[in-house]
Amino acid sequence: MLMKKYIVAALTAAAVILTGCCSQERTPRAKHVIFLGFDAMSSIGIQRAETPNFNYMIENGAVSLDTRCVRPTSSSQNWMSMVSGAPIEVHGVYDNDWEPDGITIEPAVTNAKGLFPTMFDDIRAGMPDARMYSYVEWTGEVRMYDMSVFDKSVVSGIDGEYNADQLLEMAFADYLADEPEFMFVSIDLPDHEGHVHGHDSQAYWDCLNHMDALVGGFVKELEARGMMDDAVIMIAADHGGILYGHGGDSMEELKVPIIMYGKGVTKGKVMESTNMIYDNAVTVCGLLGVDMPRACRGKFLYEAFEPKTDVCYVPTPLIRPFKGVVGEGETVTITADAEGVEIYYTLDGTVPTLESTKYTGPFGLSESCTVQAVAYRNGNRSGVASNFLYSSVLTGEPSVGYKLYRNFNRQQLPDFTKFGRPDAQGFVSFFSLDEIPVADGEDHFAVIFHSTLMVKEAGKYTFELSSDDGSKLYIDGDCIINNDGSHSRMSRSAVADLTQGDHLVKVEYFDDTDGQSVELRWAPAGKAPRPIFPQELKR
Repeated sequence: MLMKKYIVAALTAAAVILTGCCSQERTPRAKHVIFLGFDAMSSIGIQRAETPNFNYMIENGAVSLDTRCVRPTSSSQNWMSMVSGAPIEVHGVYDNDWEPDGITIEPAVTNAKGLFPTMFDDIRAGMPDARMYSYVEWTGEVRMYDMSVFDKSVVSGIDGEYNADQLLEMAFADYLADEPEFMFVSIDLPDHEGHVHGHDSQAYWDCLNHMDALVGGFVKELEARGMMDDAVIMIAADHGGILYGHGGDSMEELKVPIIMYGKGVTKGKVMESTNMIYDNAVTVCGLLGVDMPRACRGKFLYEAFEPKTDVCYVPTPLIRPFKGVVGEGETVTITADAEGVEIYYTLDGTVPTLESTKYTGPFGLSESCTVQAVAYRNGNRSGVASNFLYSSVLTGEPSVGYKLYRNFNRQQLPDFTKFGRPDAQGFVSFFSLDEIPVADGEDHFAVIFHSTLMVKEAGKYTFELSSDDGSKLYIDGDCIINNDGSHSRMSRSAVADLTQGDHLVKVEYFDDTDGQSVELRWAPAGKAPRPIFPQELKR
């Protein structure tokens, strides 16, 4: 009997291996699927921006706020993962330099073009008579797909010069006229706004608000015509962003949303499981009852159709000003993009709870601090919002010395003792590039910072060093954090046991290409690290 159990278990395991890890749904749930992809629309982005139409779809559909991208968090490999149902190791598109005529990772299976098949290929194979439409803003995206499977395909830069608004309006008009079984739309504009203005900027949030308005108008028209009775809309993104870029491992870059709305989707469902970006394709195909290759690794998002729990959507608050100085007579405001929320905040770096100060209106600051806020709704809590704010215009002399060296074209930190005269030097207020004389987009330079940190109380302190590209932190001559190398924004942290009194702090930094940033934060162990305030430093 025992041997029989072992045999059954072995056969079961073998069956799992043979069928692969792809958890598919083969019973059609909808006749039509509309897939809307927005480049660089992060989970935190849709929570902070005013998106009443996305909120309506979330309240009347399902949402995942913890869908993870594949690494690195760049566009090509994540779009391909999203539409193929497979990770990089399986589909072979490894970064933005990938080209179909220079394949280094062989796809596990191939389509007619010799590329890993996408959900577009799978839908065409499984539904040969289905009408399939596609509208893509980023020209580079289609090098990864076989676009010949579409009945109508519009690619900006190939089929005409179309901006985001024009593509969306064209797609929506065509769908309302023809009602194809599947429509794919990929919009690049949020990524552009993030790179130009920052992913934590009013311009970026305004962009998401504008996309929300266009989608909302389309959804209202679909509902007015009764066209949502047998359709599901999926809204997703390829990656998020931080500062002016992406490609790193911060949660701002890794987490993207999935919104599902339409036939059979549970109203008000918050998907609590952590999903992967390649679950999108498997879910699209599952909705239409289409099989995918066994090499796929995604899963159908059954959670969107499971009974609703007590968990509800609570967006992370937005604190204004977003960063910097709160001048005399100015105030701090905290908002959350949802009705019926209560906001609580702290000013000491601790995570707010229901026991913290309740936000009742704008307030001023008497000293520099970390403002943290959470929103509560129906017993549910949002994520934590953090802003580092300074209470007034800085007075006195800056205390962080710096030396800037241009034309440094290597991929690791230099030996600064071997450099000659710097191209620029002086004093700034922070361990950052904000006041350093380098232009936006300038590449190939190195900076060394130094100052004296005044520690009021002995104890353990957490230091966090974030940079794009490499950096190191030294305290009293000892290397505390090594964040060297050519990479996208990456954060590393360490705990130092400091005595009361003065400590010498040095930060080394270099920029290679594609983004520039360095920031040093600290806090007593157990609290959220924040920038070192100018009043804590001296020359």
